[in-house]
Amino acid sequence: MKTARWLAAIFLAAATSLLAADELAERLQPALEAITPDGLLAHIKILASDEFEGRAPGTKGEELSVKYITDQFKQIGLKPGNPDGTYTQEVPLAGIKSEPRMSFMIGDKTIDLKNQDDFVASSARLQPEIKIDKSDVVFVGYGVVAPEYGWNDYKNVDVRGKTLLMLIGDPPVPDPKDPSKLDDKMFKGKAMTYYGRWTYKYEVAAQKGAAAAIIIHETEPAAYPWQVVRSSWGKENFELDNPNKNMDAVSARSWITRDVAKKLFADCGQDFDALKKLAITKEFRPVSLKAKANIEIKQQIRSFKSHNVIGKLEGDDPKLRDEYIIYTAHWDHLGRHPELQGDQIFNGAIDNASGVASVIQLAAAFTKLNPPPKRSVLFMATTAEEAGLLGAKFYAEHPLYPLEKTLADINIDGINPWGKSHDSTSTASIRGVSRTTSKISPTAIQPWTIC
Repeated sequence: MKTARWLAAIFLAAATSLLAADELAERLQPALEAITPDGLLAHIKILASDEFEGRAPGTKGEELSVKYITDQFKQIGLKPGNPDGTYTQEVPLAGIKSEPRMSFMIGDKTIDLKNQDDFVASSARLQPEIKIDKSDVVFVGYGVVAPEYGWNDYKNVDVRGKTLLMLIGDPPVPDPKDPSKLDDKMFKGKAMTYYGRWTYKYEVAAQKGAAAAIIIHETEPAAYPWQVVRSSWGKENFELDNPNKNMDAVSARSWITRDVAKKLFADCGQDFDALKKLAITKEFRPVSLKAKANIEIKQQIRSFKSHNVIGKLEGDDPKLRDEYIIYTAHWDHLGRHPELQGDQIFNGAIDNASGVASVIQLAAAFTKLNPPPKRSVLFMATTAEEAGLLGAKFYAEHPLYPLEKTLADINIDGINPWGKSHDSTSTASIRGVSRTTSKISPTAIQPWTIC
């Protein structure tokens, strides 16, 4: 029931305007009644069932997911979201199965790492083999270049052809007035900015010409344990199948455990904890470790077409119907892992069958509005989020509707199934063009006029 109320709050915020209370209640009641706990659960049970095999792109799970969501959009009465008259947008993907090897040389000593226990590695480059020999290893702190914060972990040091070690997350800069808290003026304090995402760190490493980028995993700042990294990177991964075969990406992308990092630093005569502390200051400079990296990745690559699923509710105002609001949720999850004993399916009920169910229910609610929204509303289930927001990225690069006419995207990635949180509030994340995130409470939501 709490989840349904939260969805209703989202709906109210987007759908209301300065109407008289009675008129507003009459207009919204049929729509609000379309959002129910039973309705949400029914969609979640189907999408997260074993029949859907974990909803991995390019599998039976994708076929079933795309058909189910499309059928729901049709039944609700949404028009095809693609101007070509269909409910899907093709997204060219490549599935990549990697067999990586990694070692570090320190003087005459070689440290061989064990795949998945000590490290994971893959490449976005669509080529059968990646080989990096005796690449100098450089610690670059958090690997962030953020001019608006006066922050540059690279300090213009030439890292071309080198292997970069970097910390996960945003630099947790202490508040100078109260070091027990984070400075809200630096990287939004507790909020995650794009600078903290692993995708950003690999992007900057590629821009700098590095041969490899290795993220040091730590559970607390990552917000997930090593097992999540192992599961996500140990299976078939996906990349956009771009015309350039992603040759502008860094050659090797990797994670290592904190224990492996600490040992490597110690063997190089460095104190990991001391350098980590130094890395939360603007004065940090890259540190060359007395080590060389050897990385070899053999890759099996398959190309296929995945799909974003899109339905459209056309706006009622002739002057505003060419402006758009988008509600999104990714339909994919981690699929099936046949190498596991027992249960092999990652069903993804919360992440993100619950988000897709929410979008379907919101779509149903919007169709009950009388009069309809002034602006057009798109409802989209994206592919390959688990591989790095690929479906969303492809849409942003190949939009079906002009981005300059798109007012907002309201994304749902997992809903709270447990009821009220410990502080009796729920929050939503708002991300803008600066690619930063902030938190708001539904009690702080004011009526929007975007619809």
